[in-house]
Amino acid sequence: MISNFNKYLLTLLISLLFVSHSQAQRTMGSGGPDQMGQGNDEMSQRGTPESDHIPPDVRTWHLKDHFTFSDTAAVDTMSNGYQIYNPIFKKSIAQAWLGNMNSANQSMIFDEQEQHYGHLFYNSFLTYIPQPHELYFYNTKTPYVNITYHFGGPKVRSEEAISALYTQNINKQINVGIQYQLNSSIGQYQGQKAENQNFKFWSSYNGERYNMHMAFVYAKIENQENGGINAADTNSDFQDYEPDELPVHFQTAFNNINNLQFFYNHSLSIGNISVRDNDSTVTELPVSTIFHTLKFDQGNRQYKIDDLQNYYITDTPFYPNIYRDSLQTRDSTSYNNLSNTFQIKFNEEANSLLKFGLRAYITNDIMYYKFPGETSWGYDDNGNGIPNYQTRDTTLVTSAIGGQIFKNLGDNFWWNAGAELYFQGYRAGDSEITGSLNSQFRIRKDTAGFFANGGIYFRQPELFENQYFSNHIQYSKDFNQVKSIRINGGIRIPTRRLEISGGANLITEHIYWNLDGTPSQTSTVLQVLNARLKKHFILGRVHSVNDVIVQYTSDDKYIPLPLLALYNSTYYQNSLFQVLHFQIGFDVRYNTSYYAPAYMPATGQFVNQQNEKTGNYPFVDAFVNLQLKRARIYVKFDHVNQGYPDAPYYTTYRYPGNPRNLKFGVSWNFYD
Repeated sequence: MISNFNKYLLTLLISLLFVSHSQAQRTMGSGGPDQMGQGNDEMSQRGTPESDHIPPDVRTWHLKDHFTFSDTAAVDTMSNGYQIYNPIFKKSIAQAWLGNMNSANQSMIFDEQEQHYGHLFYNSFLTYIPQPHELYFYNTKTPYVNITYHFGGPKVRSEEAISALYTQNINKQINVGIQYQLNSSIGQYQGQKAENQNFKFWSSYNGERYNMHMAFVYAKIENQENGGINAADTNSDFQDYEPDELPVHFQTAFNNINNLQFFYNHSLSIGNISVRDNDSTVTELPVSTIFHTLKFDQGNRQYKIDDLQNYYITDTPFYPNIYRDSLQTRDSTSYNNLSNTFQIKFNEEANSLLKFGLRAYITNDIMYYKFPGETSWGYDDNGNGIPNYQTRDTTLVTSAIGGQIFKNLGDNFWWNAGAELYFQGYRAGDSEITGSLNSQFRIRKDTAGFFANGGIYFRQPELFENQYFSNHIQYSKDFNQVKSIRINGGIRIPTRRLEISGGANLITEHIYWNLDGTPSQTSTVLQVLNARLKKHFILGRVHSVNDVIVQYTSDDKYIPLPLLALYNSTYYQNSLFQVLHFQIGFDVRYNTSYYAPAYMPATGQFVNQQNEKTGNYPFVDAFVNLQLKRARIYVKFDHVNQGYPDAPYYTTYRYPGNPRNLKFGVSWNFYD
């Protein structure tokens, strides 16, 4: 449950938001430059004809291509998909996870598996640690506020999520905003409580020549780690037990992560060029733009177990080894990364001959680590061993150069191609070559387009892939550079709500995690192939949204994946009194059985196992979505099919999904 302190903090924050909101000036301009996006039509139509009223206009975008290009996005005000409250399923339709909100997760779709190079302990929790490339910036005519609340029962095992966002423009060029999110879940099973919270402050300035984006992000994760169901203590299937009666491995194990990030990106346009539009309008545009990006990432992670001796009464303890302390576990690592990138971009308009843009950059990373060292032993006069616990630190510096040519303008065809080479320091010799293309054209009455992207990647193992010395897991490796090729492509027909795609991955020197928590490397050339179909059917007022992916892995000992994963959302949509819009339907998630990964709490990694297959079980959720003006509401009956079929419903190895339960949520937007 959410602590009283956090409730008071959130109440204070919301109060401050509304005080500031009520005092905001109502004479703000129209916002930033056109490249920052179009206003949301639905919101723009909500104004009244009163002469002193400023109609709402909220524009939002995020930065991509090394923070040199602003990609517009619509403000989320629609009911479609609102019932998908769990953030991990907003990133991927199929997940291996621990079954509880806010817990560790890894996508079952290979191309969607995330990695944080530098601090691998983030990998299973990246959903809850906002990254700079995921941040959204705003430009508003009036203050914009969003309040969101989610609750799931039963009360004694409840989960809650609260979010408060406030943003407004100080003038036409400057916007500021803050957001606080708190997610807490006790869990349906023992020793499963999980809580994460994050705070974001951002600001942007969009002038004629100078632009700036900055953000401060703090994230905190506090998760209880039960190690999954203890099969040795169950005499029958887990379905014969009540969830809170099931024996688990740990009751006093915790995984805590703190992350602090500061991001500052600014640019200055240089030179002028006159561009004539199709309607003969002449526009003055810059010839080039220089960028500087500063990123600071500070994080620490602690894995701890209290009363450690209580878990070694059995003959088969979860951790066979104790290397440092037999009374308690306190494994702690810290990570700091200071990154500076300087870029110059020559805009497409300045290249009248070849009609493409060009950018070049140089980047430098300084990474500082502090972590447990290998335990050494001395001996007293009687020959008794005396452990010598060490704490080590190291600084790794690396630099890279890169460049890209691109075509982002035009009505039918867009593409880019780039390369990056690390020439100094820890990652010297790493490189990547990437490219992508998109198109759009008319076929009779339809609009269609093909797309493709891919890359060749050479990557050094990161520090903790090569070495780690904790209370229960120790290893020292010298892995080779990982080499991979990725190709994806397909066709989309928006007018038919259809997308068909496929791809291939070739990997050699792949690093994978063993069941004992240690990493290994294989020189075998591994292949991962996929084919995917997305289709939205509409029959009258009945909608069926489908996403189906088939994956082939050449060796599931190293890369385990389900052959088939699918998501279906079928619902009936209508309106009452032309005011209350509603959807009523069900969601289905399913994947074929496969050797789903186990989870290793000591490292926070998903590890390979060949003991038991999981899957071949559908999770069905019934839902109702409601939209009344600026408010969205959902009511959802999760896992409504519990017991049908009569089979284990694991979400990954030895971690069952939650039983049937009721959940609801509300999101409310305010514009003035």
